[in-house]
Amino acid sequence: MSIAMMGFWLVQALTGLLLVFQWELDDATVAGRAVPTDIAAIDGRLTAMLAADPALRIRSLNTTGSGQDRYDVNLDDGAERLTLRIDGAGHMLRRQGDAGIADGGLYDLAFDVHETLLAGDVGAWIVGFSGLLLLSNIGLGLSLAWPGRGQWRRALRPPAARSGPARPYGWHRMAGLWLAIPAFLTISCGTALIFYDGIEKALGITHAEPVAPALQAGQAPIAMADAVARARRVYPEARLTRIDYPAAGTPYYGVQFSQPGEAATIFGSTMVSVAAADGRIVGRVDPFTMSARSRLLDLLYPIHTGEIGGLAGRILVLLIGLWLAAMLALGFWLWRARRNV
Repeated sequence: MSIAMMGFWLVQALTGLLLVFQWELDDATVAGRAVPTDIAAIDGRLTAMLAADPALRIRSLNTTGSGQDRYDVNLDDGAERLTLRIDGAGHMLRRQGDAGIADGGLYDLAFDVHETLLAGDVGAWIVGFSGLLLLSNIGLGLSLAWPGRGQWRRALRPPAARSGPARPYGWHRMAGLWLAIPAFLTISCGTALIFYDGIEKALGITHAEPVAPALQAGQAPIAMADAVARARRVYPEARLTRIDYPAAGTPYYGVQFSQPGEAATIFGSTMVSVAAADGRIVGRVDPFTMSARSRLLDLLYPIHTGEIGGLAGRILVLLIGLWLAAMLALGFWLWRARRNV
């Protein structure tokens, strides 16, 4: 069964490799100079765009994650969903539709394959259970390769054997001992993310939804820039990462930040909900004050992506992806060699 799953694991490794630095790689292909973020200017240009095309609806705005003061505006025009890449002043740099892999679509495709194999909920379950099987294989392999007393130095060095299957086996064992434990940790967190809702329910974690007054007929919501300013007063040192716009069932802005010291360094987990009708703060999520159980779940994603360790952590996750692909290839070669004996 493990041999049959190697294809799934290789897909996970390769798509994961592509996604580790997806934000920087994607933004590097988009021309345009760096412009400091000016939320009022962004709001003004987006408001003018909506006035020129009433069919458009803004769903959200989020940082690209590259640290270049660029944002993706997610739109719906009734026929398709669009994503506009803008700079810090709201000037459009790129327009991306649903179809194709150009203009950043390659990373969206890789993300969907990595999470669901392009098969929706069924694919997500396959990814989840294949992750559990991979973890069992890593654990079994580690137990079999574990050196005896006084053998660690030799086991962590390149093998001395010069020919035959003993040499690739030695490399397989050595590589496994070097990275099996960090790989087990990051893969465990990724697998747990697939079962996030079930784990959350099992731990008894509940969330209080923000309660905000509905907009009256003909009433316009407060300006996005006003909502951000009100939310920023709650966390003045935090960095803005995302804005969810009001909708029929959610009459409030969801303003997301990354606070200094958060594990999720790129997008953060801090959220302030601002009523669209009157600007009141109607909800708040702070990773530093949430329960221990919620904090544990909040750590899954930044551990899986490596961002909890900054650049070094992300490089380690990249190495784990390369390690997994190499271990799969070498393991398959050894399996074939044993069959041909």
